[in-house]
Amino acid sequence: MCGISCIITNKKLPPNTLELFNNKVMHRGPDSAGIAKFIKSDNFKQIPDSSNDFFIGLGHRRLSILDLSDAGKQPMISNSRQCVISYNGEIYNFEKLKQELIKKGRSFTSTCDTEVLLQAYEEWGTKCFKKFNGMWALAILDRKKQSIIIARDRLGIKPLYFYNKANITAFASEIKQFSTLPEFTKQANKKACIAYLVNGYEIPPETFYQGISVFPPAHYAEIKLLNNEKLNITPIRYWNPNAIMRTSLPQKEVIENIASLFKKSVNLRLRSDVPVGTCLSGGLDSSSIFILMSELADNPNFSAFSACFDDPFADERKFMHEVIKKTPESSHIKVFPNDEEFTKDFDTFLAQHDEPIGSASIYAQYLVMKTAKENNVPVLLDGQGGDELFSGYWQSYFLLLDHYKKNSSYIDILKHLSSAILPHGNQMLISEIFAGLKEFKKRSNLKFCYSLNKNLLESASDVLPSYAQIRSMDPYEYRVHELVNLRLPRLLKWEDRNSMAFSIESRVPFLDINLIEFILSINPQMNLKNGWTKYLFRKAMSKRLPQKITWRKDKKGFETPQNKWMKNGIFHDTLKQWSSEKDHPVEEFISTSFNDINSAIQFKTFDSNAIFRLYCLDKWLKT
Repeated sequence: MCGISCIITNKKLPPNTLELFNNKVMHRGPDSAGIAKFIKSDNFKQIPDSSNDFFIGLGHRRLSILDLSDAGKQPMISNSRQCVISYNGEIYNFEKLKQELIKKGRSFTSTCDTEVLLQAYEEWGTKCFKKFNGMWALAILDRKKQSIIIARDRLGIKPLYFYNKANITAFASEIKQFSTLPEFTKQANKKACIAYLVNGYEIPPETFYQGISVFPPAHYAEIKLLNNEKLNITPIRYWNPNAIMRTSLPQKEVIENIASLFKKSVNLRLRSDVPVGTCLSGGLDSSSIFILMSELADNPNFSAFSACFDDPFADERKFMHEVIKKTPESSHIKVFPNDEEFTKDFDTFLAQHDEPIGSASIYAQYLVMKTAKENNVPVLLDGQGGDELFSGYWQSYFLLLDHYKKNSSYIDILKHLSSAILPHGNQMLISEIFAGLKEFKKRSNLKFCYSLNKNLLESASDVLPSYAQIRSMDPYEYRVHELVNLRLPRLLKWEDRNSMAFSIESRVPFLDINLIEFILSINPQMNLKNGWTKYLFRKAMSKRLPQKITWRKDKKGFETPQNKWMKNGIFHDTLKQWSSEKDHPVEEFISTSFNDINSAIQFKTFDSNAIFRLYCLDKWLKT
């Protein structure tokens, strides 16, 4: 992946502001850097890079994955000189689009997707975004339209943030870039902080910083540049998942299509001029990617990277080995996160993410990416999106049964419950229903283990999720909600920061647009059957995967023994020291005294998720 920069300003900035802004994300693109500066007059004439008196500045940090030559460098100027682009991402169908553009009379000087994207924009304008299958965040200077075009992929796989004041507007891949701007000062967004303490994450477009917003996925904005006042950034939606036509296909045909589309998606994401590996957790999603890579990769000796633990609660090596033994020529590289390493790395880890993180489990992925870097594998395929697309969380099943109850479909409820206890079913559904109901009641009341500041809680009501509204959704609406609002945006954000910390490009085959639109067209209830979540995908992969994985009843992923780390050993000692300190900015958000928190930590009577969030937010507020 890469890092992009865009600054639009009506005043002279301090020397090298654009360069500092761009180089703040050197880790995203260590292979090369480029900048391009333009003045407002003479059709946005380009000026020397050394000049500080510019109106528009574009910057780019390059991680070379396709076309390693200088022909792929950015910012890239089109053959017509009309457009200049800074782009972060991969367009997986660029070869097909390239042939389409050649038939229209266009010629190319490189083999990279950036030039295809640029010429696609010149040919089709903003309609080009509907044609792309991939992940992207970009800024295009269109001299003819006297505009900057900003766009982001459909699900926000690639990040894009903006800062918009009277004299300066800036777009960036990571929040840390804005710290280089002369006007910027860090101020906490209190609404986001409250939302984080309640849920473990913020609610986009909010960030933890006042004045910095997330540019929404599936949108573009055309920003007119000849306005002397504050620029108008009005995102326009180019893709709407709720508008996808619903179909009614037999189960067998649905399963066959899923198997075919997923295989094509994995194959597209193997295209690279550098080594490609994969993350392997031992679960259904990562194991499916691994097996298909072993079928499709030109070199079967690729590497799989896993986080393993000596604690049996979090360790999944027995499942990993079931997959690995089917492809003995591949390399399985394991990393063992521990509390000592986590404590030592915490400040660096938090700084990389720019914002508080959800849990210690994200650190396991961080170390997996670090290990891939140490083994010179700069591209990894990962399983993000599989649970959201195929209803992989127990909450989806609980809400389906709740939907039946509200519609008095008690026979349907009985069918699911009775089939779950039969030999071919998953009896875990029964116990998970009660756990799901308990969790929903807790979240609906916005309960937190420590008393929150009531005034701040009220002021943040508009960014807190409405669980009553979630329970009112039908299964179609909830599936889209999972993809675009609930968990996936944060998982993608955390994965991007973890991978980019070590200059790793992470690719997510489950978020291929062809697969997404097909799944969104079918009844989501088909994913939930006989007590099984992800029923369709299990069936689609059942002939390829070991049965112990295909019909595995529990679910973990890249988890860590967070509770154990926090109540024993060096991290517990760190928490005791922290809670005994006098300075705690996080106290503004809670009513509980730190004496009580310190006592709970001393006697190990605390909720690990609640204390982790308090600790993480407090540390972030102090930076």
